Amino acid sequence: MVVIGPGSAGTMKAVVQDGSGSADVLHFCEIEAPAVGADRVLVRVHAASVNAADYHIVHGVPLVRVIRKLLRQSRPSLVRGVDVAGVVEAVGKDVTQLHPGDEVFGIGAGTWAEYATGTEQSLVIKPARLSFIEAGAVGVAALTALQGLRDRGRVTPGQSVLVYGAGGGVGTFAVQIAKALGAHVTAVTSTRNMALVQPLGADELVDYTKEDVAKRESRYDVILDVAATRSGGELRRMLVPGGMLVCAGAAKRGGWLGILVRLLAMIVRSRVLRQHVVFYVASVRREDLAYLKERLEAGDVRPAIDRTYPLADAREAVRYAMSGQSRAKVVITVR
Repeated sequence: MVVIGPGSAGTMKAVVQDGSGSADVLHFCEIEAPAVGADRVLVRVHAASVNAADYHIVHGVPLVRVIRKLLRQSRPSLVRGVDVAGVVEAVGKDVTQLHPGDEVFGIGAGTWAEYATGTEQSLVIKPARLSFIEAGAVGVAALTALQGLRDRGRVTPGQSVLVYGAGGGVGTFAVQIAKALGAHVTAVTSTRNMALVQPLGADELVDYTKEDVAKRESRYDVILDVAATRSGGELRRMLVPGGMLVCAGAAKRGGWLGILVRLLAMIVRSRVLRQHVVFYVASVRREDLAYLKERLEAGDVRPAIDRTYPLADAREAVRYAMSGQSRAKVVITVR
């Protein structure tokens, strides 16, 4: 293993988590640059973004640790962030598909920093039409939307899809991906998000503060629930017979116990009641990043960005992203 030092002292600026609780445990400081193993790629970070998982890790949600153990994931870096867009600085000896100077986006480790590492399975070439800020917003949210709709929901052309929570990071991608898959899309969001979601191509747009979509006569083949604010039973009643409820979200508020209760309810409905309900965690697959790249290049999908924050203000980015006021994606800029 060789340590690649970006500066003369081999250090970098990064946002490090010390303890858990609130965003106050995040600190902007100088640390050693990451080491690059034989199968790793060192990226000079230009942009990253904030995901719900980042928030839950910062707040020390026990369920996150449980899921990580179940998935046999290694202990995370103390540097937060996984979404990344930047330029390849160096590669390990076993890396063949990426080269220094390549502009890339995807998933990395400890991306709220000047330098981060990834693999050639978690990074792909950035579309030229996308800025680094836009590419840094794709990552987890877009993968979650794609895998929820295509793989879990098995959406096919002509089906009716309801995206509940269409104004968030996953939701804004889900509306566009569902359309790209050929579905008739109904997007549910709040009044303040209507103008944000309207250009994304939904066939119908519902303001839940003014109308309860459950009272419509319409029924849906697939519901992707990102908001996690309605019970599984309420959502199931909006499905056609044999329809699929896909749960991708966990409420920002209500604590880890509420998340656990919701997860257990989904498991009971799926396994005990044998209903078509699935709760999942997105996985990182190069072929899915490549698919997203194609859709981004074609203009079928584009990132929706609410605010950007410089790396030094990542603590404030987390506060805003999980305050209940943020929309779409919140991006952290490094360069």
